[in-house]
Amino acid sequence: MSKVKVEIDADLQDLIPQFIENRKKDIESLSALVEKNDLQSIAQMAHKIKGAAAGYGFAELSDLAAQMEVAAKKNDATPLPELVKKMRIHFLNVEIHYVPM
Repeated sequence: MSKVKVEIDADLQDLIPQFIENRKKDIESLSALVEKNDLQSIAQMAHKIKGAAAGYGFAELSDLAAQMEVAAKKNDATPLPELVKKMRIHFLNVEIHYVPM
């Protein structure tokens, strides 16, 4: 898979390493919640990720989290394992470019 280019406001540069570390932990937590089929907790965590990712400029991650939130709220666990996988792949392939805003 090719790199996923993400443009981030240069003012946020100091915050991005911790943001990425936190989201990686969230993805592992989501994976465990998917295994437990805890749809309510998945919806809550996905909602948190969706907002944080959007705020930092990670649009694709925000979109994946939104899809996960909707599925969990509809009690549809079917797409959840694939969405967690896509989140992991996103972080393995993300290439951050800092730009002045």
